[in-house]
Parts: sequence; C-alpha cells; structure tokens
Amino acid sequence: MKLIDKKGRIFGKINILDFIAIIVMVALMLLIFMKVFNKQLSDLTAQKEMVTVQVKTEVVGDKGYFDVIKVGDKLGEGKKYLDGSVIDVELLPVEVANLDEEGNTVVSEDPLQQKAVVTFEATVPYEDYCYKLGSQELRQGKTIFLESDLYKYKAQIISIKVVE
Repeated sequence: MKLIDKKGRIFGKINILDFIAIIVMVALMLLIFMKVFNKQLSDLTAQKEMVTVQVKTEVVGDKGYFDVIKVGDKLGEGKKYLDGSVIDVELLPVEVANLDEEGNTVVSEDPLQQKAVVTFEATVPYEDYCYKLGSQELRQGKTIFLESDLYKYKAQIISIKVVE
C-alpha cells in the first residue's frame, strides 16, 4: 500500500488537502487556546524550577493602616492562595525633609504617615530569568501587590534572597 495513491489520498482514506486543512485547524485552535488562557508554549512543555525566596518589601501609608498585617498571613492573588506567607513585619516612622525658619534642611518624622517593611517567604517558579509570584514578576525595585484575606497593598521590593 502506497503512502499517497493516484487520487491524492493518504493511505487511500483522506485527501492530502483535507489532511493539511485539519493540521492547520488544529494548530490554530492550539494558538487560540494559548492566547485565551494566557499561556506560552514553554508553559505546556517545560518543567519549571521551583525556588524558595525571601522578599523584603516596603509600603508607605497612613498611620495605623498596616496594623492588619500579621506574621503568618498567607499571600494570595485573585481569591486564590499562593505558596507564600509573611515572616516579618516592621513598622517604622516616615522621615520627611523640611526647612526651618533659617532655610536649613531638617529631617523629622511625619506624624500622619507610617512605613511597613514586610518580609515574606514563598516557593516560586524561576522562569525567563525571573521569579514569579502568581502572575507578578519579583525583581528588585519593582512594584507588586501584597494581597491576603484582609488587605491588598501596593509595595516596592527592596531585596530578594534565595533560601537554600
């Protein structure tokens, strides 16, 4: 039995043009699926290396605003828990630079503002040369959202350390 017969059919069953059309349709459906569900081809095929990281972040806001952050809070994203939790919370005053009556710069504490330095530990995949917490990239200096059951803060990453 020949691969393609005289009528242009593969194994005498299906026309070669129909076969090519089916292959193109399957490829298009795969691309549409990947686009709709925000997937990359490497997500479907490659194994991701999982790494535990400690991330130190800084949030500035009104005084008393950060009293809800507690050690042990589970981090989440979009009503789904991630593999990360808060391991340290440090509340600090916000320092501002003002001028005195002689025009000299004086550093003082802002009585209405507070700074929270939140450290969390998470097991995250390392892909595309960065760590990802849910859909957020973890890079030093980048702004991320710290989200738990009780809060969602916009924080800036101070440092990232891989835990061995």
